[in-house]
Amino acid sequence: MKTETKPLWSYDVQKTEQWLTDQAKEGYHLKQLHRFKRRFTFEKAEPKDVTYRISYDKIKPATLSNTMRNDGWEKITQSGKWYVIANDRPQAEVTTSTSRDAIIKRNNYIFYAFMAILIYITGATLANVALITTATIASDGNVEVVESPLWIITYTGAALVAGFYMFMIYSVWKIKKTNKELSTEGQSTHLATNTRETTNVTKAEEKQLKRDGIIIKCRKFGWMYSPDKMENWLEQMASEGNRLHRVNKLGTTFYFRKGEPHHIKYSADYQNISNDSYFEIHRQAGWKDVFSSKGALQKWTIWSKEYEDGETPPTFYSDKTHKLKQAKKVALSYTMLFLPIVLMYIYIASINLSYLLKQGESWTLMNTNTAMFFLLILVFGTFITKTWMYYFRLQRA
Repeated sequence: MKTETKPLWSYDVQKTEQWLTDQAKEGYHLKQLHRFKRRFTFEKAEPKDVTYRISYDKIKPATLSNTMRNDGWEKITQSGKWYVIANDRPQAEVTTSTSRDAIIKRNNYIFYAFMAILIYITGATLANVALITTATIASDGNVEVVESPLWIITYTGAALVAGFYMFMIYSVWKIKKTNKELSTEGQSTHLATNTRETTNVTKAEEKQLKRDGIIIKCRKFGWMYSPDKMENWLEQMASEGNRLHRVNKLGTTFYFRKGEPHHIKYSADYQNISNDSYFEIHRQAGWKDVFSSKGALQKWTIWSKEYEDGETPPTFYSDKTHKLKQAKKVALSYTMLFLPIVLMYIYIASINLSYLLKQGESWTLMNTNTAMFFLLILVFGTFITKTWMYYFRLQRA
């Protein structure tokens, strides 16, 4: 018997699975997993080529289907919602595997939590720097620095915070990389972006078409806060003969190609998980994905479906309740992201404004900082308001 501790094994389950396979080749076969201790226990036996799969399931204890058992899979151990299965058949003969969706979803929760903490810590740090700068300018540089009587605790705490900050940055990067690998596991090399309708136009040809006025571009900033208005705009453009050609990587510039009027239904969909199965389901229903965002916090996909004159426009979600849930998820996601920032800026701006009213001085850098804070409050507050207005519009429809 031997035990091995791997603190961050769940950040890269594929690497951990390969490590378990390598251990089995050396004669150490997994017997138990301790999720809290992050510890794996092995039993010494004959070296063997074993394929391992790590899965995550809310249902406890997890059970294997008859299909997987007949394919040679066997559950080795389970700890909490994590469980490990193994198959000693040659990999070429194994035809089944477990779904990765639950792991991707769990990783997304951790990813968004760490991203939120990173944003808030960064924002709070910048806010403190702004306050110190403002105070220094207001006092004409006459600032007295008082050394902490417990400097060891102060510096130790600062080091711990810095270490935790770096750990979160690593976690965000690692989880994003792992989820990308898991979402494409076992799929063909043609990813969602490669299976979109090709334009068959080179960059040089596109530039010439722009010069000839055949391809036009329009910018649409912040459409994700009011996606229904963007959908109506795209449909109106299609009815006027401006067919969507492509969208740039940032999702802010839309290129249209002039031609005959078309009836095209567009739908902007927000998903936490958008793997290949998600795209395949909607493609089979006749929808084409014309844009997918690459950002870590925004998983938007714009879908299109053409229909004939006189036909009922297709709907991306047949159930209105599901569409409302999507809209509410959009509103809640952006509220959770922007509201703490707005509250922090309100607090800082109120302190600055109170000081300025008392001093009654002429325009200074502090006035500029305060004006900038109010501008940011307006911008982020507008984003939150637009998402909730989108939700209430769908609710009334």
